[in-house]
Amino acid sequence: LIAAHSDKLEALKDHKKGLLQNLFPQEGETVPKVRFPEFEGDGEWELKELGKVAEIITGNTPSTKEPAYYGGERMFVSPADMSDNRIVSATKTTLTELGFSKTRQIKLNSVLFVCIGSTIGKVAQNKYECATNQQINSLVALKGYSSDFLYSLLDCNSTQIAAIAGNHAVPIINKTSFSAVKLPFPKKVEEQQKIASCLSALDESINVQAEKIEQLQQHKKGLMQGLFPTID
Repeated sequence: LIAAHSDKLEALKDHKKGLLQNLFPQEGETVPKVRFPEFEGDGEWELKELGKVAEIITGNTPSTKEPAYYGGERMFVSPADMSDNRIVSATKTTLTELGFSKTRQIKLNSVLFVCIGSTIGKVAQNKYECATNQQINSLVALKGYSSDFLYSLLDCNSTQIAAIAGNHAVPIINKTSFSAVKLPFPKKVEEQQKIASCLSALDESINVQAEKIEQLQQHKKGLMQGLFPTID
């Protein structure tokens, strides 16, 4: 049963990969292969710098020498909290309100992109208002741009963006370079929202499927503990 559900999860991920390749223009192109009918006559997409479509905020870490800053209800996102799931809803490290006040605060549903370290190129969205460490640049979409579209666009181009860091011991994309990255955007926010809605629904299906597998694995673990004697 776990294997069957794992196969279904991989099929959903492959379907998403195909959609990303078709719904967004590929490198060097200005029109996607597949377009929703109502937007077919809307012409080419426009290249825009990330810094022109979103406020980009580099995270910071409150002093770890202050115990009063840590152990509260506020999320403090690091790359380790960004799994294969799109949404970050809990973090290993949390902040108190006092600690949170010492950070650059990120609105819920922003886009989080890892710009330093071995997991450079990881991308996610935050379910709740949060703070991040300095390895993450957050994008808060400006008026006229969809945050959900921005997530999928970065997800589609994450490998290309990560390549900017080059082959260094500690890969890094600084805020200036990240802000200058140019990606294609449709002229109408309605087209952004249509694409975002399609991919968000698929991401939700992927998340539900991953949770099913996790539940089955936990069930198996419990069965093994109950069905086999423990060694003293």
